[in-house]
Formats: sequence, C-alpha cells, structure tokens
Amino acid sequence: MSAIEEFSALIEKTDVMQQVVKSLKEEPANLLTSICQQYRDGGKPVPDHRLRLAGYMSEAALKALIAAGMVKRHPGGGLAVYTFEPTAAGLAECEKLTAEEKMSSPGPT
Repeated sequence: MSAIEEFSALIEKTDVMQQVVKSLKEEPANLLTSICQQYRDGGKPVPDHRLRLAGYMSEAALKALIAAGMVKRHPGGGLAVYTFEPTAAGLAECEKLTAEEKMSSPGPT
C-alpha cells in the first residue's frame, strides 16, 4: 500500500470524513427536492439566489444533478445568474425520495 493510500485509509475512518461522505450522498437529494418543490410552487425555473448553496458540497451536488440529467440550467436574467428546472427524470426521482421519506418518518405520537 502506498503512503497516500495508507494516509487516506486513516483519514477515511474519522467521524469528520464519514460526515463528508454522508453529505456527498445526501446533499443532491436535498437539493433536488428543494428545486422540485419550488418549481411546483412557482411553475417556472428556480433562480439561483433561491437555492441554499452553502459551501463546496452544495455546488458539487448541483453540478451532479445537472450532469445526471435531473436538472436543467438556464440563463437567469434579472436578479439570477442562472435558473434551474427539474427534468422529467428529476421530478420522478424527487417523487420517489419524497414518498420514501414520508414512509420512513414516524407518525404523530
């Protein structure tokens, strides 16, 4: 095993890195759900300033959604540099995520 592989193995075991990996997996789902909800509410692409993009993880998540064909990026105009619109595939994935979330959430106690 190379020095970088040994180092990476040590770092990957930390709670911090485990949280980073978890965020990488969950942030695109959270962002897609937000874009879809705002799109449904307004009926038009969502301006960039209405998205919660804090830090690198969110930017990477948005790029991943575009690359996966779940969100389209359009020129913004007005106050937005870009606007984002869910594709049919993105809306379908959002429905699955929302349905699963509802099923896994505990009911009133």
